Amino acid sequence: MAPRGTNRKAGHEVSRNTVREQRLARTHVKRDNRAMRSTKVQYLEGLRGIAAVQVVLLHFVTAFMPISAEQAAPPWRPLFDGHTAVYVFFLISGAVLTPSFARDGAWPRQAAKRVVRLGIPVAAAAAIALALLAALPNAHLEAARISGSAWLAMDSSGALTLSHLLREVGLDSLLLGYREYTLFAPISGHLPLLAQSLDAPFWSLHLELYGSLLVLLLVRLQSQSAWLHRATVIFCAAAFGTHPMFLFVLGHICATRLHRPPIALLGTALIVLGLTMSASKDWGTVEAIRVTIARFAPVAAPNLFQFQSQLAAIALFIGALLSPPAQWLLALPPCRQLGRLSFSIYLLHFPILFTLGCAAFVALASTLAYSAAVATAFAGFVLIVLLAAAGFEHFIDRPAIRLSRRLDRVRLMLRSPQTCDGGGQKSGSSCQDASHTGTAAAGSGCPTRKPCA
Repeated sequence: MAPRGTNRKAGHEVSRNTVREQRLARTHVKRDNRAMRSTKVQYLEGLRGIAAVQVVLLHFVTAFMPISAEQAAPPWRPLFDGHTAVYVFFLISGAVLTPSFARDGAWPRQAAKRVVRLGIPVAAAAAIALALLAALPNAHLEAARISGSAWLAMDSSGALTLSHLLREVGLDSLLLGYREYTLFAPISGHLPLLAQSLDAPFWSLHLELYGSLLVLLLVRLQSQSAWLHRATVIFCAAAFGTHPMFLFVLGHICATRLHRPPIALLGTALIVLGLTMSASKDWGTVEAIRVTIARFAPVAAPNLFQFQSQLAAIALFIGALLSPPAQWLLALPPCRQLGRLSFSIYLLHFPILFTLGCAAFVALASTLAYSAAVATAFAGFVLIVLLAAAGFEHFIDRPAIRLSRRLDRVRLMLRSPQTCDGGGQKSGSSCQDASHTGTAAAGSGCPTRKPCA
């Protein structure tokens, strides 16, 4: 018969082993759940990548093939429909930010994380754009004289100063917007024109920031009161009407579909409808709907072209949520890789196009036929954009995400420590559970997300 102390030691050892096994089991389950959630929404990363490609193609075609941009046959137009693509970005943001914001965390810190996540890449992209435009300030004007693109000949005067850089980074790009694109209509006359921006795609980041904060508000309301959440959604629908800000609300609503079984036939039908609406944006029925909504909404309504672009984006986005074949295609590695780089591509392609791309085109057009010069310039432009985006994602975008997540760790470090009694227990729960909860909170944060637009 073993001594009494030996039995007690053996019992403690068994208890410690059991606790250790339970902790490991919980850790593996949480990791598996995170992996499953990540796998299920990989197609949204691919959808973001395709949307970024559409934006790039729109700007290139408008710059060097202006007649094709205006008179292309309808079946070709969805290939470079960057307008619809930007609205797809907004819908994706509403969907993926909803579960991210639903994690434990005070709303001021969540809002600060979003500002950091968007602000650092915007500042870096603006600095790069300033350097490129300072080195080649007239490249786009020389290329416009050859291609005949009025859009390429836009006035960029006033964009090459340090004060303009600081204002655009600190105010225009995120907080205030531009004269044509701002949520603050009463002060729009005091804002700069988008043509004088260092990087024209910045216009969408103004909506991205406030759309993110709107989603954060809806998530907080949803966790507190279901009826208040529904009332706020209805209020947003009435207030925004046909304004693209409501796309963030729709994306938020669609977040519940991310982990539900798809409906293949309906999803395919919606994708076909979205492509059809993207190909021809002059539907009389859509115009009648737009005019009717505009009569009641206090916010200024967009024109038919932009409103039908929004409807096309909604159909394509919901179709992707419901269609297994579309999800399989969008989850392929090339699409997901483009999605990973999509925010960097979106921020960098415009200044590269207006400087290096235009300079290369002008040089090629002096020796090659026009079509050959365009094709060669396009190949070089795409290569430079992809290389620059890969470097930007690694050195700027990824660190910005890590920095935003550190705000959670700072909160945990400042939290007062909890003590345990001699038996390894604290009042109400185990020390192991407290440690695990802290680790999960430190690891939580915004998923790898590129605005998009």
